[in-house]
Amino acid sequence: MQVIPFSRAAVLFFAGAQVVACGGCRDGTQPPQALVASRIEVVPSTLALLVGTSRALTATTFDETGRVVSGQAVSFSSSESAVASVSSSGMVSALAPGSAVIRATSSGASGSATVTVLPQGDSNVAYVVPSTTYQTMTGWEGAAQFGELECSPIAYPLYREELVDRLVNELGVNRVRLQLRSGAENQTDYFAQFLSGQMDRATWRTHWWDILNDNGDPMTVNSSGFKFSALDSKVDHVVQPLREKLAARGERLYVNMTYVDFGASSFEHSQNPQEYGELILAAFLHLHAKYGWVPDAVEMILEPDITQNWRPNTIGAALVAAGDRLKAAGFQPAFIANSATSMSTALTYFDQMIVMPRVREYLTDFSYHRYAGVSDDVLTQIGMRAEQYGVNTGMSEHIGSGVDDLFADLTIGRNSWWQQFALAYCGINDGGGIYYRIDQTNPQSPYIVLTQRARYLRQYFYYVRLGAVRIGVVGGDPAHDVVAFRNTDGRFVVVAKTDKAGSVQIGGLPSGTYGINYTTASAFNASLPDQTISGAQVLTTSIPASGVLTVFRR
Repeated sequence: MQVIPFSRAAVLFFAGAQVVACGGCRDGTQPPQALVASRIEVVPSTLALLVGTSRALTATTFDETGRVVSGQAVSFSSSESAVASVSSSGMVSALAPGSAVIRATSSGASGSATVTVLPQGDSNVAYVVPSTTYQTMTGWEGAAQFGELECSPIAYPLYREELVDRLVNELGVNRVRLQLRSGAENQTDYFAQFLSGQMDRATWRTHWWDILNDNGDPMTVNSSGFKFSALDSKVDHVVQPLREKLAARGERLYVNMTYVDFGASSFEHSQNPQEYGELILAAFLHLHAKYGWVPDAVEMILEPDITQNWRPNTIGAALVAAGDRLKAAGFQPAFIANSATSMSTALTYFDQMIVMPRVREYLTDFSYHRYAGVSDDVLTQIGMRAEQYGVNTGMSEHIGSGVDDLFADLTIGRNSWWQQFALAYCGINDGGGIYYRIDQTNPQSPYIVLTQRARYLRQYFYYVRLGAVRIGVVGGDPAHDVVAFRNTDGRFVVVAKTDKAGSVQIGGLPSGTYGINYTTASAFNASLPDQTISGAQVLTTSIPASGVLTVFRR
């Protein structure tokens, strides 16, 4: 998939005027009437810089309907030019400690960004800047998979309770992907037949995408035309135990119900958006009636770029239909799209969907996978879309991703949620597709192994909780990738991914006592003595080898 160059992007331009194409002007036709700018969005809206450094701002002008206005120049000014100056192209230069507001104006419209300038100090100190805020976290996710149907029926009941406890209280998972197959709309319960031994697993799989319309009226739900026993099985084995374990911690599980349609059927939800909306509503009504809760989010379609029928126009139409149906019934979940296997394809799909009528009314999250089309340029543009449109982003699957990808997704892509893949599975493979591996060599005595990548992911997952806000970090040792958060209780968490042993220095933390914990290749969840700091004191600690170190307020 070809990535659209920045200079051709339809909705962003770099701190200046876009050119309006007028191919017909030479033969006497008139250029299109210019739109009038009513507001300007400046990206990033908050930033922190060390004295002597610089950063470019990007401005986008919109008319009152939300359409991008082209062909108008944008001018920049600084409220405190001695603190931070700004060029005509939007390049901000940090001159002295303090703060400044950078304002962008065009034809009476305006927008602004707040800049905090910090002293240089020790170049190896990473300064936390609480006044600079980015995304709000909505969870660390895994697909609802415990191996309950695939692993040994002897081993499964022996490891389930420990697995649930470790997922919540060791790793820190607080979000789950609950898959809803398209074939749930059918009058035959193939899953029940599989469980009863009437058909084998291979035969059952052939019916996963068999859709049989419940009736001819998409506005009337015929409950007998939907079979949710497979969905219920995942809820009973995975979702409910996780909900209960998190509730015991005073927290909650975020449930992302994901529609999956990898097959072909004579009747397709993709071609009948109102029928898609009916299926989603039927699932919500069923879960509410049986369990007393509904999903927090609907992920519109898993990996549409490898399906036969799901494309931006069909996803957008189904999104609006589902949003309307759920809202009319009193449900207003988040809506996620589009979870394409290719990061660049996901960006293309998003840009095509977001301009469709009423999509912005419901779309809250922009999701992507990392199997193809991956680059920092694409990831940067995903992060820009997050701020421009006020949506969350999430990397919703990549078997093999670890802390390097996580750091990039958090800081460049502005992810609010992140998933490697499944929660757990049985076997000996440790390829980065599961957080926990179940060794059932002896089914009578199975044991659970936290996988290699998950050992490091834990340094983020366990400490950064639902609702945390990512805050700014400037400076620091270039060998350290540092990211900081403020949890909902006001406590700060700083995570440093390091590629060498040695000192880690963090400035800007509020006074208080901080715990220090790290994981390396030879040490997991190792603790160092607490440190108490006050005033402008820099917290200095160390890690004995490359790994991930977490500093957290007690």
